[in-house]
Amino acid sequence: MSNPEQQPGSANYVFRASAAVGVIVFLLVLFLHVLGIWGLISGMGKGESAPPPPKPPIQTRVLPPKIEVPPPPKPPMKHVARTPPKQPVAPPTQTAKAPPADTPPNDSPDTTAGTSPLNSARPVYPPEMEEENIEGRVTVVCDVETTGMTSNCHVQSVTGGQAFAQSALDYVHKARYRPASRNGVPVRELNKTYVIRFRLDD
Repeated sequence: MSNPEQQPGSANYVFRASAAVGVIVFLLVLFLHVLGIWGLISGMGKGESAPPPPKPPIQTRVLPPKIEVPPPPKPPMKHVARTPPKQPVAPPTQTAKAPPADTPPNDSPDTTAGTSPLNSARPVYPPEMEEENIEGRVTVVCDVETTGMTSNCHVQSVTGGQAFAQSALDYVHKARYRPASRNGVPVRELNKTYVIRFRLDD
């Protein structure tokens, strides 16, 4: 006689069959999962290689601007003054002074020009000075020509007032003097001095 629990259709039999089927299905699903995971890992290992290591970042170097430094100035050239050799000093020579113009060298007139006029010229007393009883004295320097006439006259000194100076110049211009002479020949005399006095008692 068979066991009633093992007969098909019994509840115990159905339960056991369902349990066996569930175990088989669980194992099958588990196997499929394991197989899928293994295939995925294998495919990733074959198809995809490990990513390359990241490249180092490119470093950009900013070059500083090139600054042109001007060359240093050239040192000034030193001019060395060459001292000329000392020349022997010649003894001083005495040079004769040049004679005055119109006068031959080393020759002076035998006689100088006269101091008193040859004509009737007389100095005129300035009226304003005469009214005030003022006397004067004027020194005049002139060149005396061979004709006895005066030239290049100028007042050297004056006392009493300028009115006497003008009167003295007018007088020597009108006067005629004996010219200087050399070997009996009239010659010109330079810088002849004449003193003209203005006195109230004259």
